[in-house]
Amino acid sequence: MIRLTLRTLLAYIDDTLEPDEARVLGRKVAASEEAQKIIERIKQATRRRGLGSPAATGHDDIGSNPNVVAEYLSDNLDPEQVGELEEACLESDLHLAEVAACHQILTVVLTDPVRVPPTANQRMYKLVGAPASDPRRKPGKTTPVGGVIPTAAERPDADDPDAALLLGMKRFAESDSWAGRVGLVTAVGVVAATLAVAVFLALPRTQPTPPDTSSASAAVVAPPPTTVVAKADPKPADPKRAEAPEPKKLDTPDPKKAEAPEPKKVEPPEPKKADVPDPKGVAVKPEDLVPLGGNEEVGRVESANVIVIARPADPSGRWTRLDPAGKPAVRANEQVVALPGYKADVKLATGVGVHLWGNLPEQVLARPALMESRVRFHPPAGGLDGDLTVDAGRVYVTAGKPGGAKVRVRVGTEVWDLHLRDEKAEVLVQAATAFVPGTPLGGEKPRTDARLVTVRGSTDFAAPTRFKKFDALPVWSEVAWDSRTGQLSDPHPAPKDELQPSKIPTIEAEFGRSVQKTLSDAQRGLSAPDGVRVLLKERLVTDPSDKFRPGMSPGEIIAILYPTQWAAYAQAAIMDGTDSGELLKDLLDLLSFESRSYVRQAAIVALSNWVARSPENTDVLVKGSLNKGWERETADLFAQLMRGYSSADMRDRTAAVAGLDKLVEMLDDPRLAVREAALGNLLAFYAGPDTAANRVLTSTDVATRETRAGADPAKVKAWDAFLKAWKDHAETIKKRILEKK
Repeated sequence: MIRLTLRTLLAYIDDTLEPDEARVLGRKVAASEEAQKIIERIKQATRRRGLGSPAATGHDDIGSNPNVVAEYLSDNLDPEQVGELEEACLESDLHLAEVAACHQILTVVLTDPVRVPPTANQRMYKLVGAPASDPRRKPGKTTPVGGVIPTAAERPDADDPDAALLLGMKRFAESDSWAGRVGLVTAVGVVAATLAVAVFLALPRTQPTPPDTSSASAAVVAPPPTTVVAKADPKPADPKRAEAPEPKKLDTPDPKKAEAPEPKKVEPPEPKKADVPDPKGVAVKPEDLVPLGGNEEVGRVESANVIVIARPADPSGRWTRLDPAGKPAVRANEQVVALPGYKADVKLATGVGVHLWGNLPEQVLARPALMESRVRFHPPAGGLDGDLTVDAGRVYVTAGKPGGAKVRVRVGTEVWDLHLRDEKAEVLVQAATAFVPGTPLGGEKPRTDARLVTVRGSTDFAAPTRFKKFDALPVWSEVAWDSRTGQLSDPHPAPKDELQPSKIPTIEAEFGRSVQKTLSDAQRGLSAPDGVRVLLKERLVTDPSDKFRPGMSPGEIIAILYPTQWAAYAQAAIMDGTDSGELLKDLLDLLSFESRSYVRQAAIVALSNWVARSPENTDVLVKGSLNKGWERETADLFAQLMRGYSSADMRDRTAAVAGLDKLVEMLDDPRLAVREAALGNLLAFYAGPDTAANRVLTSTDVATRETRAGADPAKVKAWDAFLKAWKDHAETIKKRILEKK
């Protein structure tokens, strides 16, 4: 079994392991924080400018000896020296970068031989003076680099493996005289000429035919007929001869003219090759694949009765609705967002189709959560039919062209080139970002998980920044990547049950009608193209309690309550840029409504999804909480809860159990926002099927605690039952955590 060593980590980074070995080592890397730190150090060290190379400080400086490094990389170094060299590399970024860079260079050279550009070749010759600077000059009889001319006995003799190729002739060597060389060349020339004459005489030849003097034949082989020719043959031409097909057969094009277009056919489109790198060659850097600039129209929104909004790259810009009946144009490099729940089609100018798949937790419950579909479209470079960045959510990309399409997709730091082979070929691309539960404030950045799944047809996949290329991915195969390990998986079967890839998810009929009514009413209410903020504000502040009446069905109640929940999700979707702090106030206000538990829960879901969208959002949340008058300790605790306090899946089981106890304790916290956030963490990161089946655990309003000192004994009793139920259930969860393998 492959071991986790520095050499195997270098092979893993440079992708030189066998697929099975890479998978095994990938699991070991994912389970080892130390290995992940070493990989990050290697990447940072090799990218540092001006780091230089290690200089030998003594005979025992093993890390500075190039021969030792070479033996280490070729696996020929003694075990004792291997340990010393790896220890030196782990202690010094200088030595680590040297070994890693040598391994990377060897990988590149052995994978694809280096092609020296003509300009570089010319520059090398200009570094020396004449006559050595003449590229046509042949080596003379100079003394070798070692300073000793080999003796005749040391020179190659006729018994070497190449001697058979000489056919018994004398070897051509530098020691031969010019007369000998001329004689040898002359002999070879005479033999070649004799063979050429013999071949010529052996070729079959046809006898010459007598010339045809008829008028029809003369018209073909002679220049265009003149009056003199007509007078020379006064007899009428034979009609049968005049209709004979011989003239057409003889009227063949000039061979020189027929060969003239050939150079045009083989001229390669150089700019397009540069724009679409060959993934089998040397890996390119992401900065070499920066999207093209500009703000021209690249496509149009084709779906009506949906809310798709766009905003310029300027953080202070305003959100504007894109609608086929009004302003359908999608412009390059703008943020384009399908609000949660809305599904919309965008048709690019090249014919490529992009389906924006906005989602609601009540439609498809995913971990991490999938809400709005957030995309940036770029002008396609030469050789591409589309170029887009998926910032959040899910999209479906369809070729939409009879000959297929080439589309570049960007997710996080990844750049993927897709070749959708036929018109109906379709792929699903998804990006979800969330903090790893338990990440402290100021700790690691949120983790992005991305996946590409083939839905229909056949697709070629290439990652030009890596040595990765997968041809003809079968339907329902998946390629996955995450920003924490930085590893790109090999194709494997997609988990369809977990993914729920249907474009139109199926939900319970009565509830589905309520959700659909909410979405339809919202899009009809958005009359002004830039009025999305006003629309959401109205739904967030409206208290629909006066609309209730006795005997209403659950579906009717949901139809009244859900618009405010949807508005909370949508508010988080547009909450970025310079006005994010102002929009945050509305969501924080929802957490203080004691009588509206449904909207508090929606605010918790929306904020936890929003805080992971950018590393800076945690500071924005803390600052916004302080501006609302919260204590610093409350603001920090709430921010930690929104990032994920702890989880049953933590590698440290002791920390997972301790976090569970702390969250159950927070259910009785005097601060309503903390209680609601603690319950949200328990349901998101610790709940199992048995949790969902217990309505006491999931349906009790945490605001019920406020009546403890009040006059409603029934609510006080219900609250005590809620706390006891969670304490008992926590013991069951602990056993499950500790028994996990």
